[in-house]
Amino acid sequence: PTVACEVAKYLFNDVQGSSIDESMRFFDEDIVYRDFNYEDVLNGKDEVRKFIEDFSFPGITFRLQRIDDGMLSTCFTWEVALYGTEDTVKGISLYELDPSTKLISYVRDVPESSIKPPPLGKVARGLRPGLGVFQGVALGSRDGGK
Repeated sequence: PTVACEVAKYLFNDVQGSSIDESMRFFDEDIVYRDFNYEDVLNGKDEVRKFIEDFSFPGITFRLQRIDDGMLSTCFTWEVALYGTEDTVKGISLYELDPSTKLISYVRDVPESSIKPPPLGKVARGLRPGLGVFQGVALGSRDGGK
């Protein structure tokens, strides 16, 4: 596949749990990968490969839930299931393809809180309702941001 939404579907539905080499074929050499669980940004295929290897073990399944129809970028929701547990962690991701190579050049993963419900969220929003409203930030306002 060379369309962003189809690449994501292929990686989650067909490749997951089988060949890491096949997964890596779809990542640009200069991939930038941001996961909200981690402070550091992953830069390049070697770092992304290690990250994928660390999350490829028996009993873990990433299930694609909803996906848009993006051509050069796609946003989708997912859940992670661990064998033997009923609870899942849900999240949302953005994949962006390089327009010329059609390889994934940027990933942003945003998982939900693993503490459900988030302990202070309801209290904080009760005291200050505006805390539940998200706003954009200026480009370059974070270290390593583009």
